[in-house]
Amino acid sequence: MQRPDHLPDFKEPPLDEVVLGVQFAPVPGYASVHSMNVWNLFKAEFPKIQELPVLEPEFETFGGPNAQAGPRIHVGTIPVGSRLWFLSDDENHLIQFQPDRLITNWRREPNTRPYPRFEGLAEALEANLGRLAAHFDSEFRYHININQAEVAYINIIPVEKFSDAGAWFKLWNGGAFEVEALNTSFNEVIQGADGKPFARLSHQIQSVVTANGRQRAFRLSLTFKGRPAGSDVKSAMEFLAIGRDAIVTRFGEITTKEAQSKWGKVK
Repeated sequence: MQRPDHLPDFKEPPLDEVVLGVQFAPVPGYASVHSMNVWNLFKAEFPKIQELPVLEPEFETFGGPNAQAGPRIHVGTIPVGSRLWFLSDDENHLIQFQPDRLITNWRREPNTRPYPRFEGLAEALEANLGRLAAHFDSEFRYHININQAEVAYINIIPVEKFSDAGAWFKLWNGGAFEVEALNTSFNEVIQGADGKPFARLSHQIQSVVTANGRQRAFRLSLTFKGRPAGSDVKSAMEFLAIGRDAIVTRFGEITTKEAQSKWGKVK
């Protein structure tokens, strides 16, 4: 997989975390006791484990009275068991697994190693999905049935004061008043070549402060969610690639030239 030439690129982007994931129909017969066998699929690369609360099913819907602008609806039963984090030794990479989800995360902290790029993360997710699909087929005679996918980019932009938002975002006109906090969000419906909506791109800009109160920053989150064209791994990966293109394109459109210069825009 190669990075498309038309996307803006930066030497030092403010990227803090990238999330790629899929949701699929729950595996019939799966129980918490089977989780060790799943971990064994990834343990060599992800030797650490943590347990967290299960994520509820989410579906993007469009049109009609039940259209979801902030997408959480329940369909069927909530997956049994818990959500497991499988972490790499440096804890910059992790896999999240529960009986209807597989998610991969890259985080800049706790170690500031170079971002491996979307292409590397996507290839790793595709390989891990292949392992999981083969395991489900062998152990449960279940063919993975993907019904949602998502890609998210979370950026942390350090600032001296929140009133300077206009120096970073074209969406903000600034003003002569002192801004104590900023929290704005909006959603964009993405249509396919047939003119029908198939995904939603969510934008959120939030002012944040470190625990010691010494550093202010804007947290810019761009999330692309929806249903892939097919239920297989290949369709999910194609959807994620479309989502990455949409996110990086919008990032270039909503941030200012001044900000992009500071991040070392290459093209």
